[in-house]
Amino acid sequence: MNLEVYTDGSASVNDRPGGYGWVIITNGEKHSEGSGYMPVASNNDAELEAAIQGLYAAKKLIEEQTIKNSLVTLVSDSQLILGWVNGRYSFRQEEKIEKFKELKLLTKILDVKTRWVEGHNGDEHNERCDKLANQARINGQNKKEKIKAMLDGRSLIGRKKSGVVCVWYKNKLKVIDLEQNIIEDYNREVHGNRGGMLEIREEKSR
Repeated sequence: MNLEVYTDGSASVNDRPGGYGWVIITNGEKHSEGSGYMPVASNNDAELEAAIQGLYAAKKLIEEQTIKNSLVTLVSDSQLILGWVNGRYSFRQEEKIEKFKELKLLTKILDVKTRWVEGHNGDEHNERCDKLANQARINGQNKKEKIKAMLDGRSLIGRKKSGVVCVWYKNKLKVIDLEQNIIEDYNREVHGNRGGMLEIREEKSR
C-alpha cells in the first residue's frame, strides 16, 4: 500500500503561537487528517511537529491494519524538513535535538521517502494541511485568550445577546452564554440591559 503523508506547519511572528496539520492519502484516496496547537513555536518548530505527528499517524494506521509492504512518502513544501528526513541537511539546533531524534526514528521505522510540493500552488492536500495548521493555531490562540480573560476577571460575554439568558439565583443575577458555556455575574455597564430573566428558587429544607 502506498501512503502519502502530507504535512504543514503555521506560526505567528507576533506572539509566536503555532499550529500543525497532516493528511494521510492511501492509494490515492484521502484516509484521515489531524491537527494541533503549539503555544510557542517558530515556523520550523511547527513544520517539524507536523512531520512527526503525521508519521505517527501513518505508523498507527499500518499497525492497526497490519499493512505489509507499505511505501510511506512524506510530502511537504518545506525543503528543510525533507532535507532533515532524507539526510541532505544536518540538524544543528541542539535545544531541539530530541524532536529531531523522534523524527529520525519514525523515518527509520517506516523507511520514509520524501517528495517536495510547492506551497500555495493548488495542490489539494497541501492546501488542506495549510488550512488545518492555521485553524489549529488561531483556535488555540483564541482559547488561550479566553482563559486568560477569565483569570483576569474580564467579561467574555459582553453585550452579546444571541444565546444569552439571565438567571436570578442566590440573590445574584447571573448572565449565561449558552453558546460558549460561560457564566458571569451581571454587570449593567458590561452586559447592557438584559430585560427579562428566569428565577431559580431553592427548595427550603424542613
